[in-house]
Amino acid sequence: MSQAIPRDEFVHRLDNLNQQTEVCDVSPTTSQRLGPFSVFCLIINRTIAAGIFANPVTVLESAGSPGLAVILWIVAGLTVYAIMVCWLELGMSVPFYDVRNGTAWTRQSAPRSGGDKNYLEYIFKKPRLLATCVFGITFLFISNLAGNAIQFGIYVESARHRPGIDPPIDPTAGGHKARVLGWAVGLMSTCCLINISTRRYAIGLNNAFAVLKIIFVLFIIFAGFGYSSSKGNSCQNLDLAVRGPDRGFGDIMFALVNALYPYGGFEQPFYVLAEVRQPKRNFPKAANWALLALVVMYPLANVSYFCIVPYEEGSPLPGNMALDFFRRISHPDFAPKSQTMISIILAFFIFGNVLAQTFTASRVKQEVAKEGILPWSLLFSEGSDTLLSRLFPKRGVPTSVDHLDDHREQAPMAATFLHWAVAVLLIVVVGARLDDPSDAYRFLVYLKSFTMLGVLGLLTVGGLLYLKIDSWVSSGGGRGWGRKKQWSPWLDPLPSIVATGVLAVLLVGLCVKPTLEGKGSLPYWVYPLAGWTAPLLGVLWWFGLRFVEWRGMWKLEVKRTPLLEVEMDELVQVAEIIERRRVYAGNIARRRRFGR
Repeated sequence: MSQAIPRDEFVHRLDNLNQQTEVCDVSPTTSQRLGPFSVFCLIINRTIAAGIFANPVTVLESAGSPGLAVILWIVAGLTVYAIMVCWLELGMSVPFYDVRNGTAWTRQSAPRSGGDKNYLEYIFKKPRLLATCVFGITFLFISNLAGNAIQFGIYVESARHRPGIDPPIDPTAGGHKARVLGWAVGLMSTCCLINISTRRYAIGLNNAFAVLKIIFVLFIIFAGFGYSSSKGNSCQNLDLAVRGPDRGFGDIMFALVNALYPYGGFEQPFYVLAEVRQPKRNFPKAANWALLALVVMYPLANVSYFCIVPYEEGSPLPGNMALDFFRRISHPDFAPKSQTMISIILAFFIFGNVLAQTFTASRVKQEVAKEGILPWSLLFSEGSDTLLSRLFPKRGVPTSVDHLDDHREQAPMAATFLHWAVAVLLIVVVGARLDDPSDAYRFLVYLKSFTMLGVLGLLTVGGLLYLKIDSWVSSGGGRGWGRKKQWSPWLDPLPSIVATGVLAVLLVGLCVKPTLEGKGSLPYWVYPLAGWTAPLLGVLWWFGLRFVEWRGMWKLEVKRTPLLEVEMDELVQVAEIIERRRVYAGNIARRRRFGR
């Protein structure tokens, strides 16, 4: 339980900050915070990208029939919606603070950035730091869009290819793969540079991308239905008949996890919840509308694809559903140019997608660093004035150190560098290891879905279900979640039951060998094995941290002291002092034994 202190005491501590063990991180000012439209657009921009254009082929191949594939897209959408509702219940309530009002202390909740990091730490309090390490290390290595960046490179190379002039693209050629990976690294570097350069214009770009993406997906939906009707097909290709060999349970689960991935952007504004204006009033509405729009648009977009792109037994599937869709509805004379144009558009959309992820993920890595589990934690915990605010400072606007309420915009520069370094490492290592860049994209997509949405998602929604059962069995006793929560979903507790059940079945089903190996050169067991690697690394990191504490006879102690104030009728975090210390926890005999 953190204790918030009054402004005068906070300022006094700020004036006497110990630079060796303490840093101060300030929140955005009222004018810099995210409004409901930006929250809506953050979900849309992060969600609509490579997944809805590239993954339909994988889902269709594993499902075996267009009708079943559409059903899986609906199931995936409803599952993610149930997960998001669970996150809303936790996000509007956790964490809780002891707030001093005069001489009295009251327990209140104020939104904090970090997403499921905060929820897992609240649910799984013991063993100490285990939940932090599991989430932190998993997020550090997996929560980036290295796979989408590789798909960006594939689209760029497709746009550069001149049909009839250049030889056909060989995806396994060394030169092609090197160029794809080069574009991927360039994209990641550009997005990270924008993230540390400006906050205001990065948010503006995010909102513009979201509007364009909605228009594009709606165009696909209406174009597919309209073209099919004009040709008299009326989507006759859409049925439940299985093409080729029968699919097993493993195939359906593999299809489902690939359908879940494109929905996996709902969590982005949760990661920056402390930066939202009037979060308890605006956030649930914006998040609900954004995800409901996707739950409707994604299945309809797939129906539109299947109305145009035939899927018959023995016929090969296209490499990319969106590209083949536009090739078929374009005039034959314009088809080559349409492929180039659509490749550029899709690459452009991935740029917006990676930009949104960089904005949020870098701030979560900053929140993880605040818990002290990373080397140089204080360095990664602190925000800095953005590059543009330094180059072109506005007259009368002080730096964050000088003023808490009206300061220059901030960016987590060190945490952004950490985000960039890990993403580039994944791009280079996975991209170089696999012959086809498309295999690297599919592997990284699976890895992110399995770990972030599957493992961590199950821990979060299952933990919430535990809190509900505990509150019900204890009749308001126990952890007392029933009286503590600040927001309740419709049909509670059904969303947590559905989300927990589906994710549990999914994680088990993904360990079952599919009937079809599917596209790619990797055997099926590599995917779930890699998916469990990052959470297990988190457990090993925790064991290592505890061993270092035991060996050094000290205990890591992190104290986060927030300044909470009422802003527009809601309690928000204005700033926070992070103190990281090593507290002696040994004895003289043990010290002598180890030669200390």
